[in-house]
Amino acid sequence: MASIAFLVASALSFTSRAQTPQAIESELIGYAENLAKYGTYGGSYDEEKLNKNNELIRQKLIAYGKRADVLKYDFPKIKGGGDLYVATSKDGRFRIYSWDLNSGGTMHDFEKVYQYQGSSGAVYSSGNKVNDEAGAGSFYTELFQVDGADGPIYLATGTFIGSTSLAGQSISAYTIEREKLNTEAKVIRTGSGLKNSVSFGYDFFSVVDHPERPVKLFYFDEKARSFRFPVVIEDTKTPQGRVTDKFITYKFDGKYFIKVS
Repeated sequence: MASIAFLVASALSFTSRAQTPQAIESELIGYAENLAKYGTYGGSYDEEKLNKNNELIRQKLIAYGKRADVLKYDFPKIKGGGDLYVATSKDGRFRIYSWDLNSGGTMHDFEKVYQYQGSSGAVYSSGNKVNDEAGAGSFYTELFQVDGADGPIYLATGTFIGSTSLAGQSISAYTIEREKLNTEAKVIRTGSGLKNSVSFGYDFFSVVDHPERPVKLFYFDEKARSFRFPVVIEDTKTPQGRVTDKFITYKFDGKYFIKVS
């Protein structure tokens, strides 16, 4: 049995090395299409096939994610939309893959896999087993970057879907420290102390007129080294939060992002 397991593992390892980035993209799109087909939002729900395809996406992303050519590949077809998202940093050293598990109801469940390049040039990938994390998770569409004294700081924007009307967005900081990815980089100075992320909830219908999808509510100014997001007001008409045209801005001072307005 041990020898059979070794042969299977070796075969998977060889396959992950043999596939071209273009073929990998097509393979991932195929799994994502199966999620839409067998998930709770499609017409052919099949829990076993749904779980299998979700696990295949995770396993393949982790396996392929150790390849430098995959990190360099732009995934142009996936960028076109769907349930699978690829967000890549400006320097090309950090990426977040995320996807809709298609297992939820009005609240959507998402999973993610990280891919990054260490200071040695080696490329790494990591991800939890599907549904290991508590909560519904978010999908990630943008990765901003600012250069700090100890290296680049990456800011990932995520979107949470709580229901048809309840949504949320966040911006989270990451750093690569030699060969390790720090997912809790506390570089945002808030009123309650140093944090690695800032988030807010809102009523989706207060921004439904935005033309872009997904709706973009975090904005990064590369020249000013700052990010901003809208003030959200809860009132009787929109108890989940109404997005206004006023903004909160955080600016990088060389070490931390500090609230300036």
